[in-house]
Amino acid sequence: MRNSIVLLLISIWSIWCHFTLAAVVGVDYGQQFIKAMVVSPRAPMELIFTPEAKRKEISGLAIKSLGGDKGEIERIYGSALGSMATRFPKNTLLHVKSLLGKTINDEGEISTYLNEHPGIDIVPNKRNSLSFVVGDEQYPVEEVTAMNLQETINRANLLLREKDPSGSDLVDKLALTVPEYFDQYQRRALLDSGSLTTDALDTYLVPDGLSVVINFVLKKRDFKGKSYYVVYDMGGGSTKASLFSIEQPENETEPLRIEFGGYGYDSQLGGSNFTLQVASLIENKFLSKRKDITAEKLHRNPKAVAKIVQAAEKAKLILSANSEASISIESVLEDVDFKTKITKQEFEDSLSDSASEIVKPIKVALDGQFWDEKIDPKQVSGIILTGGSSRVPIVQYKLAEYMGENKILKSVNADEAAVDGATIRGIKLFEAFRTKPLNITERSISDYAVTLNQKGENVVVFPKGTVFPTKRTLELGNAKDLPKDFDIKLWENGLPFQSVKTKTSGADDIYSPEKCPNGVIYNATFSISQNRLFNLDKVEAICLKDGSSSVEKPQNETGKKSNLGSSKRSVKLTISSEGSNIKAMSSDEQLRLREYIRILDQKDAARFELEEAKNLLEALLYDARSYLELEEVVEKGPQSYLGKLSEAVTKHLSWLEDEADETTKLEVIQRSSEVQQLRDKLEAYLQSLSEPLDSKQFQSILNNATKLLEQIDLTQINQQEQVASLKDKFEELGHNVEEQYAKIKLPHHIAAPLSSWNDTVSAFKEVIKLVEYAKSSAFKKMGREQLFEIKSAFDIASAELESIIDYFGKARDYRLHELQAWIQKAEKTKKRKEERLKKKMEDKEKEKESKSSSTVSGNPSTAESESSTVPTTTTTASASASTTSPQNKQGTSSSTATTPLHDEL
Repeated sequence: MRNSIVLLLISIWSIWCHFTLAAVVGVDYGQQFIKAMVVSPRAPMELIFTPEAKRKEISGLAIKSLGGDKGEIERIYGSALGSMATRFPKNTLLHVKSLLGKTINDEGEISTYLNEHPGIDIVPNKRNSLSFVVGDEQYPVEEVTAMNLQETINRANLLLREKDPSGSDLVDKLALTVPEYFDQYQRRALLDSGSLTTDALDTYLVPDGLSVVINFVLKKRDFKGKSYYVVYDMGGGSTKASLFSIEQPENETEPLRIEFGGYGYDSQLGGSNFTLQVASLIENKFLSKRKDITAEKLHRNPKAVAKIVQAAEKAKLILSANSEASISIESVLEDVDFKTKITKQEFEDSLSDSASEIVKPIKVALDGQFWDEKIDPKQVSGIILTGGSSRVPIVQYKLAEYMGENKILKSVNADEAAVDGATIRGIKLFEAFRTKPLNITERSISDYAVTLNQKGENVVVFPKGTVFPTKRTLELGNAKDLPKDFDIKLWENGLPFQSVKTKTSGADDIYSPEKCPNGVIYNATFSISQNRLFNLDKVEAICLKDGSSSVEKPQNETGKKSNLGSSKRSVKLTISSEGSNIKAMSSDEQLRLREYIRILDQKDAARFELEEAKNLLEALLYDARSYLELEEVVEKGPQSYLGKLSEAVTKHLSWLEDEADETTKLEVIQRSSEVQQLRDKLEAYLQSLSEPLDSKQFQSILNNATKLLEQIDLTQINQQEQVASLKDKFEELGHNVEEQYAKIKLPHHIAAPLSSWNDTVSAFKEVIKLVEYAKSSAFKKMGREQLFEIKSAFDIASAELESIIDYFGKARDYRLHELQAWIQKAEKTKKRKEERLKKKMEDKEKEKESKSSSTVSGNPSTAESESSTVPTTTTTASASASTTSPQNKQGTSSSTATTPLHDEL
């Protein structure tokens, strides 16, 4: 199914490169799994597989100490995390998404997390965000997320290098799914995670519901008029319902319109909640069977709890398709094994309290629609199921019971719909590639308000349902009514998240009462960004014009700029902000953490390459040992060769087992090379047993050697002749061909091999002496091994000489080509000079004729007696600028209303 979507995107929607080598990665960053996709000029919509060739990666990593004084660590990702969670639960940081943007005071989220991940040590850091303690180090939750993202990006870049070995395509843009309910702190934490990657990626946050509906739209395509759909997303950590309208305009050349119209969610209901319910069933069965073990004793052992949670996760998946699940846990406590069964009925009964919550997000989305004209639930065309936990039978039963079986749509890929849609949305937002447009309208699910100096009521700047991105300017009031320096507090859904200090000293110095007798007002410009961040962009002090009637607002209700706004009578004030609960990550901290991740990446890569080299050496050694046991090798192989190879195998296997911990990749490669050469030599000897290695064969070898030496002479003579053929041409142009030939610099890939020309020829001639000696009367005194050594030496030397003769020919051709190019350039230069000289002579001749003609007529030459004046016309173009409301990328006008705030505050 995904392949058909990819073909659709390539053929119908015509994605093509915008003359850039940028690569966009779309990441569906889920609570339990990460799915990713990359798009570049050479990789159209490629899913990024894990090292185990799986389509999704476990969300999280384990940090393992390597011991020693340096405090080195190893990071572990992927399938190995399952065993790490039960063996080293304190070191395994899984499913951290729910902790982004949280503080130590968010006890509910932390308690839920620790129930599923026992043994984890969570502490507040200097910014009041959360950090994990592993060993003696603290790892901020943003850093852990960044490590996860970086590992995904590294795999994306590896895929791109496979497509293009030159490595010109590299990931530099990230589209990351985000739940609509994420607040300002959570969104900033996700963006900080993107900026902590070693590439400091440009990041866009794409609502996960929007991602799914984009995937649905591209797949379905046959929309008529206007229809309504709800995306029901039950993932590992939460459940969301997003209401959308999808409209195909009557003019089908216009883009399809997608508009967000309602939202409901439960941040605690999801797959993790179901897992914990099954874990509770298993725990109760275990405790009822082992009366000697108390719940308190069990919970004091993180490994035991982790094993139960892991067994519960497996059982939950089995119960989605079966009536019961068998559970077997080895060594729950003190070598106590445990076996039991959980039935589907037991599982569903345990969910009875939360079953009614399953449909609640849909009800909230429909009850709180943002549209002026509300739709009836009957007008919803379908419920699009996505998220892994939407497959749980009781979930689908409750949804069908509420909305009707015929409205439950299972046509999208629940695992990959979000990553497909997020990638497409990222392509559009980054404008990295050109696509057929979708007209998308996004709306805020939150109210955004401000207060001044913590006095008065909150004034809503952007109410819930506001289309974004957008800007709005508010008049704060007259300077005389406000403190010298004042604070502006920003709120989201009734909760403060940022305080902005405003310094008025800059305006006070410039706008004295004499300069502004009618006073000074302060205006503040607020915005909601594409990532749905609420910001105070700037505060300006504006000197009022003469007369009260001349006071103008910087922006009026229609969004047109006023005369005052276009004047220079304003001063931008200095502002500084600080988070109310969590401080923003400083640039210094970002640089430090990014460098730390970069160093860890380099060490991980080096460690991986070293382990890979060790594995190859080990495989080579065992293969060589098996080869030495072959009957033909034992019978026909020379004892000296057999002994050397056998000794090397034994020595290196012992070294791998006892001494290889502190080795380097180079040393491992050298040992592998030694073993491979000894084996190659033995194999070559056995293959040569069919050869006579007699005087006649060595004479043939000498004949071949003579031909190679003659080939060298012929190559050099040919070069000299070709250079000589250009001698006349160069002399005609006033240059020496030999001198120009010597000046030509060869490219490195040709020059480097030729640097050993003399050594290679000399070595070849020395080998010829050995061949002549073997052919002589000494032949009868030599053993077969010695004769084989001489022949092998000749084979190697002749191969090297043939290779360097080939490079000599390439060098000759390159230089001759450069000489020909030089001739063409010189001829063009000579021709241009001749044409200029000819024109100059013609001009002089005309001037001479003109003077002669003037003398005959008796009139002085115009050139000599008159000054000819050419009138110059100067045209002044005046341009008038018309300013209209900015349009967002989805074709939706930004809000630009201006509202006085002083009365309301």
